[in-house]
Amino acid sequence: PNDTHGHGSHVSGIIKSIFPNVRIIPIKYYNAKASGEENLVNSIKALEYAVSLGVDIINYSGGGPEADSVNKTKELNIVKAAKAKGILLVAASGNNGSNIDIKENRYFPASYNLENIITVASYDPNLSLLNSANTGMTTVHVAAPGYKINSSTHVFAGKMSGTSQATAFVSGIAALLRSAYPSLNYADIKNIIIASSKTHK
Repeated sequence: PNDTHGHGSHVSGIIKSIFPNVRIIPIKYYNAKASGEENLVNSIKALEYAVSLGVDIINYSGGGPEADSVNKTKELNIVKAAKAKGILLVAASGNNGSNIDIKENRYFPASYNLENIITVASYDPNLSLLNSANTGMTTVHVAAPGYKINSSTHVFAGKMSGTSQATAFVSGIAALLRSAYPSLNYADIKNIIIASSKTHK
């Protein structure tokens, strides 16, 4: 797909910086001219396609608030289908500066809180969470670098900030673990990443 924004290229570059031999399948779903509901429908199709390919890890550097019941059910079902196939979904916590443990602030797919989802917030060079990062004691699992990260874009290189970038770091680590230890399942990888993280005070 043609990246006209740079977000996907930036995220991919971060993943590749962690694990240079990673194989990335880019799947584009976002259309800046489409409504939120239309983009959600496209997102569901993208997830379905990734699951049909049997990938090991899905990096989801995106998301949104609770959708209508029909599409919410479709999205939840495809994430459950990913779980059934042993696929780890690394999801951004979002950049609304909210506590997504609270029902009104939930951010999906991060807030589905399924066993195969690891939700990522972002921090700065001082290991302080970004004010924009969504947090949650039960919903968000780890944080990773997300402030002015230098990576590839659709043109050259550039800096971007947010939970999208932090999510990419965790996806890179997950891919590296999966490659080095193929017997690890999504639960093993998730537990290793969480257990080896520093506790934020």
